[in-house]
Amino acid sequence: ISPSTLLLDGIMEEFENDTFGDELLLASLDSTVAPTQTPPANSTATHLPEYKPPTRSIFPSFPYSTPYPQQISLMQTVYSCLASAKCAVIESPTGTGKSLSLLASCLHWLLDHNEATGAHLALLRDDLKATVNCTHSGPDWVQAYAQRRERRLALNSAIEPLESQQSALCKVNKLIEEYSSSSSISMAKSGRTFSQLAREYASLFPDSLPSDGGRRAREAKPLSVREKTDEDEDKFLVASSLLEVGFPKDEEEEKEKEGSTDTRVLQIIYCSRTHSQLGQVLAELKKMPSLAERISVVTLASRQLLCVNQPVFSLKNAALVRDACLDLVGGPKQKNCVFRAKARVNALSELLIGARVSAHEAAAALRSAGREEKCDIEEAVVAAGCPYYANRAALPLAQLVLAPYQTVLVPGLRQASGLGTDGNLRDTVLIFDEAHNLLDAVAASFSASVSHADLASSGRLLGAYMDRYRSRLSAIALLRLRQLKQVAAAASASISGEFQGLAGQRRHRLDAQQRIRASVDAKETVYTTSEWLLVTGIDHINLDQLVEYLRQGHCLQKIIGFGKWFGSVRSRPRTKPTSATVGLSLSTCLEKLTGGPRRVVKEEDENVPSLTKKRKVVSAQAVEVSQNSDLESCGPGLIALLSFLEALAQSESDGRVIVSPVQVTGRTLQSDSDCVPHDGGLRFIILNPGRYLQDIVRDARSVLLVGGTMKPFEEFMEQVFRPAGKDDADVVLFSCDHVIDAERQLVIYSLSQSPKGLSWDFTFKNRMNPSLMSACGEFICELCEVTPGGLAVFFPSFDYLGTIWTHWKTTGLLQRLQNIKKLFREPRQSTALSQIMQAYAAAAMSRSGACIVAVIGGKLSEGINFNDDLARAVVLVGLPYPNVASVALREKINFLNRNFSSPPVTTLGSQEMGVNASRSEESARLTPGQLLCETVCMRSVNQAIGRSVRHAKDYAAIFLLDRRFSRKQVLNGLPSWAQPALVQPPPANLAALLNQLKEFFLRNKSDASC
Repeated sequence: ISPSTLLLDGIMEEFENDTFGDELLLASLDSTVAPTQTPPANSTATHLPEYKPPTRSIFPSFPYSTPYPQQISLMQTVYSCLASAKCAVIESPTGTGKSLSLLASCLHWLLDHNEATGAHLALLRDDLKATVNCTHSGPDWVQAYAQRRERRLALNSAIEPLESQQSALCKVNKLIEEYSSSSSISMAKSGRTFSQLAREYASLFPDSLPSDGGRRAREAKPLSVREKTDEDEDKFLVASSLLEVGFPKDEEEEKEKEGSTDTRVLQIIYCSRTHSQLGQVLAELKKMPSLAERISVVTLASRQLLCVNQPVFSLKNAALVRDACLDLVGGPKQKNCVFRAKARVNALSELLIGARVSAHEAAAALRSAGREEKCDIEEAVVAAGCPYYANRAALPLAQLVLAPYQTVLVPGLRQASGLGTDGNLRDTVLIFDEAHNLLDAVAASFSASVSHADLASSGRLLGAYMDRYRSRLSAIALLRLRQLKQVAAAASASISGEFQGLAGQRRHRLDAQQRIRASVDAKETVYTTSEWLLVTGIDHINLDQLVEYLRQGHCLQKIIGFGKWFGSVRSRPRTKPTSATVGLSLSTCLEKLTGGPRRVVKEEDENVPSLTKKRKVVSAQAVEVSQNSDLESCGPGLIALLSFLEALAQSESDGRVIVSPVQVTGRTLQSDSDCVPHDGGLRFIILNPGRYLQDIVRDARSVLLVGGTMKPFEEFMEQVFRPAGKDDADVVLFSCDHVIDAERQLVIYSLSQSPKGLSWDFTFKNRMNPSLMSACGEFICELCEVTPGGLAVFFPSFDYLGTIWTHWKTTGLLQRLQNIKKLFREPRQSTALSQIMQAYAAAAMSRSGACIVAVIGGKLSEGINFNDDLARAVVLVGLPYPNVASVALREKINFLNRNFSSPPVTTLGSQEMGVNASRSEESARLTPGQLLCETVCMRSVNQAIGRSVRHAKDYAAIFLLDRRFSRKQVLNGLPSWAQPALVQPPPANLAALLNQLKEFFLRNKSDASC
């Protein structure tokens, strides 16, 4: 054998047995070349170690040693739902510690899940290490490698998100440990004293941290209100196109972060309607320090609430505050907001996470900073950055996020606030508290309204702006402003009665519309979005482009700022005759020279007396000054118009435009919404709010809808969960009893007639009966005589409350009531509510007690707790059915009947607890539209009932005054926990009723004192 042959054989042997080289070669081709052989069908290459969800039946962090059975059942159900990644509809009566139970179960699960995830991650890493180190030198090495490669890729895919979460969790724990390790943090740690901070800020931005206790800041005018000269006009010139605008400042900031990995902890997002309710949730969390000290919390709020730049938050309007804030971010150095410095914002964000300081506290501290010289390190750090942007920076590390409904429901707000990844809530846990109003809240979030006055003021402002800058505006800017003015004019004309004349040749298309509907009572008309655009003649305008242009480059803020400047300048008295022509636009000068609109008296009016001519000229000048001055107040109208256009641009097939025309006669137009003014207006509404929740339900790990009055559950199943792809088995339905003994601590009387035999018929056609209103007042007087403490009376509407109040005043019943108990009345305006409730609470605690009359569905029946002596008796007068004559309600009923099926006759779910089966059977006979009316009514009734019993030792008497309460369907609509308290049949006469009532109060007073 030749040497060359031996050499070749040696090389081939090394090549064939080079396992390490094979690994390198195949590894280099992983991303581009598939394995030559696929694993067999029964391969276990991708069978990874299973995640074992945590289990728990006790909750040691619950603040009370012995929770009620209802609370234990609720906590166990919630924990089980989260562990199995299911959704739930949960009904827990008000006063049962619902929020506390929710927090305890959710946070226990979160901590247990993080611990289990860490253990699971360790298993995956060990598996990956074993897979990488495994070698195979047999003849099937290609197939073995393919299996190892597939397993390695699967393991990496599973490990990567878990490592990201664990990394973020380590940051949270490190910050919490850092801030909790030292109970008192010295000023030396900051490197700067508070005085140095104050001086530094005073030199950069004098109005931010005044040394005079805030006097200069309060006296300073907002940026857009300060007096400007004619040389400042360029500030109000809008951009020529979106190319000039560039990216919004927030988007620029996001672009800087593109290279970084978005590390987020697993988040529980707790949503409620108002910031005050979120504050109550935070207070409940503080009752469990063993949980609160281990959890990072962020409370979301808008720029308007968190801004600490005095000239910006003084603008009041949320849209203007947003635009002004963005204008100060990323601009020239002399224009930057000093609170936006990145290092200071990051320092504050770490404080929010580590020390669990809320952004609201930070904003309040900074707004009042400088009043005291003594300040600890936390206050100094708070004074160093913007609370709004610090909140956003801290959000990825927040394990518990408290957010108002609207921030979570509206995709644009969700993305702007930083929730999820680009607004996507994948793998988060969502809890909607007070969810009985969730669908209404969604509808309100996507609705908009604009009045006739708003449209008129917008037209005037846009006209003045274009006259002023016409020669300096680019073609695209002028086009967009003309389009906006055209939309305002078309909408205004449709309200004022010139609707059909606008379309001209399109009138036959208006008549051809098959789905135009009008209400006979309100004279309102409802259209789909496309129908309304068609009949107003503006269907050729691209609303998306128009809205995008107006939202970019602070276009809206500039136009509104121009109106304030121009109105203030033009309304000043002119001292020199020549000053009248200074700064006028070309069109205005031509009008003056050619005898245009401002020349009131024409040459041919020679027979008009000179005195009359002078009066006309003076009157015209007065009108001109008035209109110029009016431009200062046109901003809100333009903002309302833009919001309306945004709603139209984002509308789906369930969107409707309701036109409330100007009332020509002297009669006041009766609208179905307080937001529609009497001079007419436009409303945009949505008919299927559930569809706007479907993306959230699909993306989130779990969605919990929690409230005190959630039944019928079928409404949420039909409109929210099933359309989102959830099977009935994926949604847990839960209902629990109250913590009170309903048979002993609650008594409910359903009365069909008055003590004198008059039928309690409070239907719409009979409720104005003077005898009925008098009988109602007399019965309440009798109850006041025997009821200790407070008595709350709820009427169906503010209008009927006003009518019956006037009748009682005329007949002397009002004075009779006031002689027995001090009388209070719920105000329409919520601003006076707090003061009235304080006075009522003080009077209810007195010996004679107090009586308050309110409205079902108002602030008192929904958001105020009448515990203990605040309401020992509750009277519900009539049933608050929605107004079926409302064009909006009629349209929604028709939509539901067309698109949804009636609920099944069987009970609503195998996992539902305590559900009244007879009620389900009754509901099955109703159409979806009828079920909506019943649900709206009974939820309002049950909310009012639930206000009176707030804890385990509380007690109250409930009186239902309406013959319709005797119907089985209505009685079955009462809460299941309250059914045992229903007295059937009621006492035969008034004396027997009052005797039973006295015994009830005496017995429970004795029990409560034990």
